[in-house]
Amino acid sequence: MRPMLSRLLSRSLEAAVIGLVAMAVTVNFLIIAQATFSPLSVVRGNSMYPYIEDGDAVLAVSVQPEEIRQGDVVIFPDPEQEGCSIVHRVVSLEENKGVLYAVTKGDGNPVPDPQPVPLNRISGKVKLVIPMGGAFLEFIRTPRGFITGVILPFAVLLLYLLTQRYKEKAGVGGCLLLFPILRA
Repeated sequence: MRPMLSRLLSRSLEAAVIGLVAMAVTVNFLIIAQATFSPLSVVRGNSMYPYIEDGDAVLAVSVQPEEIRQGDVVIFPDPEQEGCSIVHRVVSLEENKGVLYAVTKGDGNPVPDPQPVPLNRISGKVKLVIPMGGAFLEFIRTPRGFITGVILPFAVLLLYLLTQRYKEKAGVGGCLLLFPILRA
């Protein structure tokens, strides 16, 4: 019975280490991707509630003006705040002096936005909403998030590899470090 328990604990430990390393690799990829081409945008505010909530992340893809349709959720520069963007739904399309405009509105807002957006100013179309993904992205950008998501899993992997190396050198059953844990 003891060897079976020992094997189960060993396999569980391996699975946990593999999971932690996979998490660390994923977090590293997210950090690098956000720093280079920023595929995800963090949403602030509830103007798109209930479809998108404060703290969600959205994945937007570039869109050609002729591909924009009524009902699409789009991203465009905020006309009142430099460097900020708005994520709203296209409620209608209208033409004025040969230029196509999107009339936009947040799902949670009672009225459409005051200014229609020229279609060529729309920078993307939302393809995916990740609930609370923005909160996670902001967390991994902090020192505590980096330590938790990247350094700690690799430290656990290093500890696991060192333990495995010690077990190999000590021989079967000769691992004094793990023996009390596996015997319990």
